[in-house]
Amino acid sequence: MSDRPVPAGEPGQTPGWPPQQSPTGPAGAGPGAPQPPWGPGGFQPQGPSEPDWAALAASHEQQQRKRRRLFRLGGAAVAVLVVGGIVVGAVLVTGKKSDTPQADGTRSPAASASASGSKDPAPTASGTPHGIQGPPTVGSLPATKGSIALGLGSDAKPGAVPGVQGQVLKLPSGQNSFAQTAEQVIDTSKSFTVSARVLVDVPAGNRSAVSQGDGQYYSFALGRSASDSRNLWYFKVQLPGGGSAVAYSKGDATVNQWAVLTGVYDDATRQITLYVNGVAQASAPASGIQESGTDALQVGRLSSNSQWTDPWHGAVLDIQTWGQVLPEADIVKIVAGASSPPATAPANAWLTG
Repeated sequence: MSDRPVPAGEPGQTPGWPPQQSPTGPAGAGPGAPQPPWGPGGFQPQGPSEPDWAALAASHEQQQRKRRRLFRLGGAAVAVLVVGGIVVGAVLVTGKKSDTPQADGTRSPAASASASGSKDPAPTASGTPHGIQGPPTVGSLPATKGSIALGLGSDAKPGAVPGVQGQVLKLPSGQNSFAQTAEQVIDTSKSFTVSARVLVDVPAGNRSAVSQGDGQYYSFALGRSASDSRNLWYFKVQLPGGGSAVAYSKGDATVNQWAVLTGVYDDATRQITLYVNGVAQASAPASGIQESGTDALQVGRLSSNSQWTDPWHGAVLDIQTWGQVLPEADIVKIVAGASSPPATAPANAWLTG
């Protein structure tokens, strides 16, 4: 709190303070007359008296003795303080770092951890250790390969569609039209392959079929991009330190037709490649891939600027991931589906077979 005096009438003023002058003074005085500095008996004048010189001399000697005694005690206290200062200084030099405020006025992370008795959580490179918030999941979809389930948003509905064997995940778009894992699926510091069979039923707009990350920006995304008046399939990754790398399809993205999108990151060659229906489309250099929050897998959306965006409008199935560069012969087999599975089994899969 501030120590400045509070003017009368300002918030925080104690009611009735300062006391108000009585409109009338003492009995017999006129309005506003001040109280006299003497009692009701009135002022009693006294005559001059002779000083007691002996008493004054004794008092002066007593005061001198007190000053000499205080001076000796003060010197001893200074000596103690000097020795104590040396000891304290040694402790500060050899002990823990002091709790020195930083430039922004907050305590250093080490000091905060020491004060609280626990270490601060180490933030991810995106600066969002626990991921951005979003609508809750209301159900789950078990994995067909691996043990990681997909939590479902309230508008994401598994179901059947004509001409497709098995179930698909219907995504009508919107904030509740998504699925996500509760943990990391792909280690983006190493080579990997991600694939999904997708159908988009709106002719334009940015749409994300599969992505990973819930930080400020996704780590990778597979979907459709509206670019220069064209709608193209894409595989895009965020680079460490900022920027991105993207590989686009050669032809326009189809509408109301199933397509198999496969993205590959090769850590040895430091490049990404997009395949559409088993055919290589384009490659782009990528010095690495930026992590994103908890790195949870997302279906039907991606995180951008700390918000969920690019909702998918259509359906998705055959979602599969590998912790390696999948050979092109296996990438072609993905298109055939369950009738001719890849020789290399996926590490994780949903809605397959």
